[in-house]
Amino acid sequence: SIMHFIKFLLKIFFITIFVSLVIDFFFGKFILNSLDGFFSKTQFYERLIRIDHPVYHHTLKPNIDYTNNASFTGTYRLCTNNHGFKSKCGIIDDKKYDLAFMGDSFVEGTPVEFENTFVGLFENKSNFSVANLGIVSYSPKIYLSKLKFLLDKKFFFKHVIVFVDISDFYDDSNFYSINKKLIVSERFAKEKNLKIRKILRKNFPLTNFYTFVLKKINLKEEKIKQINKNQSPKFLPRAQMKAIWTFSKNDQLKNYTMSIADGHKQMFEVMTQLYNLLNEKGIDMSVAIYPWPQQLQNDSVNSIHVKYWENFCKNKCKNFINFFPIFFNEMDETSFLNVYKKYYFWNDVHFNK
Repeated sequence: SIMHFIKFLLKIFFITIFVSLVIDFFFGKFILNSLDGFFSKTQFYERLIRIDHPVYHHTLKPNIDYTNNASFTGTYRLCTNNHGFKSKCGIIDDKKYDLAFMGDSFVEGTPVEFENTFVGLFENKSNFSVANLGIVSYSPKIYLSKLKFLLDKKFFFKHVIVFVDISDFYDDSNFYSINKKLIVSERFAKEKNLKIRKILRKNFPLTNFYTFVLKKINLKEEKIKQINKNQSPKFLPRAQMKAIWTFSKNDQLKNYTMSIADGHKQMFEVMTQLYNLLNEKGIDMSVAIYPWPQQLQNDSVNSIHVKYWENFCKNKCKNFINFFPIFFNEMDETSFLNVYKKYYFWNDVHFNK
């Protein structure tokens, strides 16, 4: 009968799923490692090289040479040195650096090759030994945690330049918590079932690959299409949300877990801890800031972001490096669209090469 046939198919289906999970649990990691050369040619490889860290939340694997990393305009080559810092390819460093650049995706330089990032350009034009400590989705709590971890591991830096991003305010107050031991974790981890998800990713790596493929298919369908570049860029809602706080008239914003005043107070405390940590080690600290396109569109050269970090730097920073005037002055001489197309990826907030 039809019902018996359906029951038979369901039985086969569930047996297949069970056998697949058993194979995945016991042999999945071995299979993934043996297929490393294959996966390195796919976009899944980025999920394998961006790894969790037990102290400062996440990092990059060391000694990576990945030629197929996704960019907005094709692919690019992503390399890390023996410490997991984005660098030129094939670099083996000791633990001593003149300068360390700390920040999020802007400092890491996504999605361009190291030589075309501003950290890479600086290294190429100077005689300094440079460490790029920045990684996607970092914010002040991770800056503090990572630098404390590295200094405890006997890394040495003469000078640390912290590039405070517009998104740091949202990420630091909404996503991350830091304890007295300076270990960073995600806020609302229980609600997000993060512990269970990490266990599943660790113990069922092939299933992790299948879910990645399914998500990629969905993302392709949702991706914003390129539009005529004589029109205004269209930013993702998430990017708009993270940028709005600098020019909003409200202290409490939708989707923000803290008021702007409380969030700033918390960031001030964390960055002061970072300053004290570096100062005790005799390490100079500077703070650098730069605008997103939304600040050029809606904010002013004397943004609250500028005022806040300029005030923070008094009696603390070796230098306060403010890039806002460079962008705003050029925009005054030309136009927003001209500056945006020159320095940023279309429909995105990140710097192009």
